[in-house]
This record gives sequence, C-alpha cells and structure tokens, in this order.
Amino acid sequence: MLTPVKLEEATPAVTPKAEILDKLFEMSEDVANRLPENEGTTNAYMFNKYSFKTLVMRYALYNGRYELAARLAKEIMDSGKYQLHPQYANLFNYQADKTNKEFIIKFDMESHNNSATASFQHLAPQYRTGNGQSYVVPLKALVDSYWTLQGRPIDNCPLHSKQAYELNPKLNRDPRYEASVFGHGDLFNNEKIDIYDSKSAFYYQNLRSSRSGYWFKKFVDQADAFRTGGNMHFSLARYAEVLLTYAEAKIMLNEIDELAKSCINQIRKRAGLDMSIADVNLVAKSQQEWIALIRNERRIEFAGEGLRYSDILRWKTAETVLNQAALGHMRLNGAGQSEVLKIEDRKFLNHQYLWPFHESSFQVEPNLVQNPGY
Repeated sequence: MLTPVKLEEATPAVTPKAEILDKLFEMSEDVANRLPENEGTTNAYMFNKYSFKTLVMRYALYNGRYELAARLAKEIMDSGKYQLHPQYANLFNYQADKTNKEFIIKFDMESHNNSATASFQHLAPQYRTGNGQSYVVPLKALVDSYWTLQGRPIDNCPLHSKQAYELNPKLNRDPRYEASVFGHGDLFNNEKIDIYDSKSAFYYQNLRSSRSGYWFKKFVDQADAFRTGGNMHFSLARYAEVLLTYAEAKIMLNEIDELAKSCINQIRKRAGLDMSIADVNLVAKSQQEWIALIRNERRIEFAGEGLRYSDILRWKTAETVLNQAALGHMRLNGAGQSEVLKIEDRKFLNHQYLWPFHESSFQVEPNLVQNPGY
C-alpha cells in the first residue's frame, strides 16, 4: 500500500512478486539518490547514497535482477569511495576494523551506544582466561571449500591428493583459510590447540568447545581474551561484495567482460593467491565453470559473515548442501585409515526454500495463502 486506504480496501488480491519488486527497486533507487554521498563524522553507521545502493544491489542479485545488480555495482565502484584493504585478515581484528576503507555498511561502536562487543565470547575457543563459547563453528565442508594457492579445487590439483589436503588444511592453501579459521595444531594465544587431548581446554567433546574441531578466527582478536568485552567494528557489507556481485551478475547474464574478470582477480590477488596460475584470464571457461568459480569465491571470501545461507537458497543448492552430515576434523587412525568427527545428520526439504507465514498473519490478511509444505 503506497497511499492511505480505508479498512475495506486494505485486503487486495495477491500481487505478483515481480510487480512488487519493480516498484520497490524503483523506490529504493530514488531514496538512495536523495541521500548524501558521504557519511557524517558521527552516525557514520547510517546510510549514505552508496551504502544504500549496496543494499539495493544485494537484493537485486538475490532476486535475479542481474542487469540492475551489475549497474549498481559499477556505480559504487566508479564512486571511488571504497577500496579493498591490503590485508584480508586484518579486516576482522583490531589491526584494521576501524581504519579500513572496505566496510560500506557497518556496526561501529556508536551504532549500539558503545556497549561492549562480544565476538570473542561467542566465537573463540574456550580459554582459561576467557569465556569463549564456540557458539558458531566451521565445518569440514567449509574447510574443504578453500581452494589451493593456485586457485584450484582440492580434488583437482596435480600437486597433492585430496586426502592430503583434507588431512592438512594449510597445505598449499588459499591464505584466506588461515586468516579465517583456527584448527587442530594451531596456536591460540601462544597455546597449541589439541582437540583430541581430553585434558586440554580445546578438547572437542568439552561442553564449551567446538564439536567440529574448528573455530572462526574472524572477529576473534586475542586481545579480548583478557577482558570482559571488546570494541570491535563489524562489516555488514564490504567492497569485496560489490566486486563479486558485478562478476556474478555478468556471469549469470553470460556477458563476462574484462571488468568482471578483473573483479575476481582483485579479490584473489588481495587474498595472496599465486596469480601466475590463479589469474582467471589464463584458462577459457564455460558459463557453468564460471558459475562454480564465483560461487566458491563468495563462499570463502565471506565465510562466517552471514551471506552463505541466503546464497544457497537463491542458488537452489540447499537440497544438496544441507542434506549432508555435519562433519568436522579429519585424521588418520592407527591403522592408517581416515577418521572424521561427525556432529549430526541434517535434512533440508524442498518446501523449506520458503518460510511459513505465522498464523496471526492470516487473521490480518484473509487473502494470504500458506506456503506449500507447512
């Protein structure tokens, strides 16, 4: 409803989604163009012209409006307001969380009245001087999705076997893995993580430990291990998403231009890949190969940043990737056979691509029809 109506007029017939989106995108761009180009010195977390366009760009991509997504991404790039930070890992700790030019939409301290941040508590390993809870942890599926230093999948690399990569996630790997994930054998605050030592604080069966044997390193700064809270800034959208959105939109349109390739290469080069091999210009690809590449690039670039679930829903891959057991760390047993930590079986049904309407919605809107399967 875009104008005031009487009660009896407030229950219209169902309107096609495409028609509603047409109007919403038109309105959203109008709003964006009337916002100031620069954020203020205070309230810097509030929308400006380009941060709002970034949000519109995201929803354009999610809804298959690829021409619109590419155009908005290009406008944001051409604004010159944002850039990739040179050190990927430092975006997620106190080295650069407040000083980078990559965060476009963010939670800064002012946005939540300077209350303490608690990402260490929620994400970090249990630690003797802190209260890490391991609420959200990576699974083996994510770890295995980090391609090699040369930009190849771990099951298609001539340098090492797939099992060798599974047993040692740091072997010849995309540097974003080590920037994003703690695992068995790593150092946490100068103490070696041993997930199989029942006397260790990191033992995988501990109540507050990680059942997968992995933890996110993103948003976990060890300076917070010795205090009750932190003051970290968090990105809700960053410039890397603009680059990968332009690339994905052009791939889906099958209009893969030099800028789309450059966007992916900028991300890979910043990550530290071997660009003598990982440069996407070097090998011709089919559209399906480009799609596989861009989807995995999004997965590892934004691991732990809240985009993955929406991605697998819009790609319609959830019935595959969510109908698998949740697995963790892999090692060899005494007989030389591989053993994998199993957390649980998981199931996703096709009707779950849509959420159900709450029963109260039907009392307000009698023309509403429940989504199938609920």
